[in-house]
Amino acid sequence: MFALALPGAAMAADGLDPAATERCVAWMKERPSSAPAEVRTVAPDTLCADFTSSLTRDSRDAFLTQMANIPADITPQVIVRSLGGDVELGMDMGDAILDRKASVHAYQVCVSSCANYLFLPARTRHVMADSVVLFHGGIVPRMKKLPDVTAEGRQRLQRNIERQDAFLRRASIYPQLFEWMDRLNQPNLIVMRHCPTDRKVTLMQLSDAVLAGIGAPVSSNAGPRSQEAVDALVARYGPAMAVCYWDHPVKL
Repeated sequence: MFALALPGAAMAADGLDPAATERCVAWMKERPSSAPAEVRTVAPDTLCADFTSSLTRDSRDAFLTQMANIPADITPQVIVRSLGGDVELGMDMGDAILDRKASVHAYQVCVSSCANYLFLPARTRHVMADSVVLFHGGIVPRMKKLPDVTAEGRQRLQRNIERQDAFLRRASIYPQLFEWMDRLNQPNLIVMRHCPTDRKVTLMQLSDAVLAGIGAPVSSNAGPRSQEAVDALVARYGPAMAVCYWDHPVKL
């Protein structure tokens, strides 16, 4: 089970209603990390999305339904904890975040599809206390050339690559971001000198400056700002992940 705290001061600082956030966190506190993905509306404008297990169509549908139930004249905010999941389901939810110009508040862990498709497209982005937002790339053209990919699989990958490209452009995010990430573990790549040498990095925690540079400025960040701080939080939450704290320009 994740160890949870109630960072009351940080709630107010990042624009969240403390009462709504406390309800969300209290609910998450009782849930083991293996609990099914679930979404709850904890205030008229606030969704609490706990996706520590794999995303499902049901949890995607619950997210979209509850987002649609927030009146059109109210700006939604989403508190999310997620280890990621299916790309298509993630983009479905990301499209809703874009449509509603929602704010997203990453709580504890927002990894993979959560970082790519929920955090990036938010109108305002917030990293709550002791929380990490970890990227490892999305769908890239190289995947179509893998030997075990069928013709049908290549067609599906191409559709999702095109959808992802349109998604990033709509969110005003650097469109080559995921291709850049895909290259990070190539042998002898010079950029890897900035990462710890004791691991093959699979995940990136991007600094505020880097996020701003790719078109995703953070409105508030109470999360880690060093490799040591990121490693400590990853070790606390698990599972084991090889992470690099990245504070250098992103350029393909």
